[in-house]
Amino acid sequence: MTPVAINPPEAGEMVPLADDLYWMRFALPFRLNHINLYAFDTEDGWLLLDCGIQSQGIADQWQVMLTGPLAGQPVIGIIVSHYHADHVGYAGALAAITGAPIYMGAIEHAQASWSLAQSDDVYGTIMGNTYARFGLDGDVIDHIRSQGNYFRKLSGDLPDVTIIDTDHRFHSKSGIWTPRFDTGHSPGHMSLSDHGRKLHICVDFLLPRISPNISVSLRSIEIDMLGHYYSYLDQMRHLTNDWLIIPGHDWPYFGGGVRAVDLIEHHDKRLDLLRGAAANGPITTAGAMHALFTFDLTDHELFFASCEARAHLNHLVARNEMQIQTEDGIEYFYPG
Repeated sequence: MTPVAINPPEAGEMVPLADDLYWMRFALPFRLNHINLYAFDTEDGWLLLDCGIQSQGIADQWQVMLTGPLAGQPVIGIIVSHYHADHVGYAGALAAITGAPIYMGAIEHAQASWSLAQSDDVYGTIMGNTYARFGLDGDVIDHIRSQGNYFRKLSGDLPDVTIIDTDHRFHSKSGIWTPRFDTGHSPGHMSLSDHGRKLHICVDFLLPRISPNISVSLRSIEIDMLGHYYSYLDQMRHLTNDWLIIPGHDWPYFGGGVRAVDLIEHHDKRLDLLRGAAANGPITTAGAMHALFTFDLTDHELFFASCEARAHLNHLVARNEMQIQTEDGIEYFYPG
């Protein structure tokens, strides 16, 4: 894996990755402290990919871009790769400012719409009930119930959205971009490829430094998300080293096939950790989380860590290596 020999963009700057593709980077208030956003130069104006969270900080950063590097032509479209707040959160506001339509896949739009529609009471109850099934401590459950709809704190309302599928094509000045939709990091995550120039915008599915979070959804915590992600990685490991991989975080790089193999091995090791943790008796999702994540977690991180632990347990169940038994509302995972 070889990082591209280009410095990341500074605040208010766009860096060209191709003659019609530009890289922007916005600051985020999380441990993962930035997001990469992209602008396609088309015959009609700018086509943007992803938006950041709904916050004053992101609004200010977009204002700098829209009155600076992007000011020369209109924004003609906003693509949202998936429903996570750092990608969809500011989409509605950006559409209102620019008048541009939003493009999303159907599954991600449905997930975003569901998350935005839940009241604080309903969302808090769903979160609390899920954490109870996971076996988290009572004080953690009570706290998360009181926090309401955390998603709505980071995401604004969505206007009408144009739903696209794999038949859609986005045209930039020098390329044609084909969407693909995969399950793993989210249920219908969109990436974009220009096959003629061997450019693959993987967004959050093939990150160069960290493993993407592979989590179950609050709406379907039994799904084998990791199994789907393994399928994606198995396809990506055949990428040749001349493809430029363009991610939603960190830096573009060559060697996507090598990185896919690295990520397969990473998750294999995580599964081994859980096999070992369950060797002497049943474990809960909370127990699996503590085996996988040994550092202190914020509320934001606890959600993703617990749901990732559950995704790994689900995969072991799908492989017939574990079974589930519920006792007093808590789900336990047994070998066998």
